[in-house]
Amino acid sequence: MSTSTVRIVTGLVLIVHGIGHAMAFFPALNIFSTEKWHYHSWLLNSTLGDTASRIFVIVLFAIPFLGFIASGLGIFNVLVPHEWWPKLAIVSAVVGTIALAIFWNAFASFFPNKVGAIVVNIAVLWGLLGTNSLSQMVAKV
Repeated sequence: MSTSTVRIVTGLVLIVHGIGHAMAFFPALNIFSTEKWHYHSWLLNSTLGDTASRIFVIVLFAIPFLGFIASGLGIFNVLVPHEWWPKLAIVSAVVGTIALAIFWNAFASFFPNKVGAIVVNIAVLWGLLGTNSLSQMVAKV
């Protein structure tokens, strides 16, 4: 696979993955929720209360939402400097994983939503921290 193909696929995956984090906003903003898809945290709701939990889920998921979109745009050097994309992707993957662990039911279903999010987060971290191969393959041309 050519480096330009890897760059395009990686950038698009990061942007789509970021957009997917908007799923957590629906229940928190009372747009849509179900018994299994909601903004309640198994860890924080009893401590923070309902309103603070809503705000926290929005803020926590806004970081990977915006960060993954920005990192994908950074790969293409559009609106975001190319050099920023790896750090944005790493922070987004870490915060997204923590957010999902705390607000497990913020995503609608186990598969593909939760599993997919975790797999992409792990792939980003492994590709950028574990092997550094992703960053080399998506080098600016």
